[in-house]
Amino acid sequence: MRIIFVFLVLLFGATACKTKYRKAADEIAAKVPEVTNINVGKDEYSLYVPDGWTTRHKYAYGIDFYYLDAPQTKDDPNTNINVITEFMQNLSLDDYLKGTIRSVQKNIPSAVILGQGDIVANGTKGVWYSYKMEPQGIKATLVSYIFPKNGIAYVVTAGTQTKDAIRYRGIFDNVAKSFKFSHESTLKSKVVANN
Repeated sequence: MRIIFVFLVLLFGATACKTKYRKAADEIAAKVPEVTNINVGKDEYSLYVPDGWTTRHKYAYGIDFYYLDAPQTKDDPNTNINVITEFMQNLSLDDYLKGTIRSVQKNIPSAVILGQGDIVANGTKGVWYSYKMEPQGIKATLVSYIFPKNGIAYVVTAGTQTKDAIRYRGIFDNVAKSFKFSHESTLKSKVVANN
């Protein structure tokens, strides 16, 4: 089974106005298998939105992204977090994680896995992995947090320039640890809370 690794396009898809980021995003997206298992989650959830950050929805590369965007500056134009959902293809969380990491390594030659581990967010057990990459000369570091429910992976992916990775990791972890499924879950929607 091929696991789709589309989480990595968040860093580049968010900045469509910047040619080098768009070129890198298009290069990565061209390697992604056909999007067939994405946009499937039906459970409502909430996330902490850091002060000064904004939220938005964006449909790109066949994926419905939900973004949390850090304040943009000339030196930091594209730090963000996104959430997507993907059918886990009846895989265990461990096998899904392994397949996702293999896909990243196969499709992004510059990708270097930095670490992985477990995470618990409001009682929901998940996993995380982080990696750095350098497509089109853009140095980026990302961390993906995966929370499973009913065979669906809710993937919270955070990314920034490698030079800012240490500065943002605590914020990324706090947002991921705030992830919470709502008790009433009939429609796919995102409920965002500022705490």
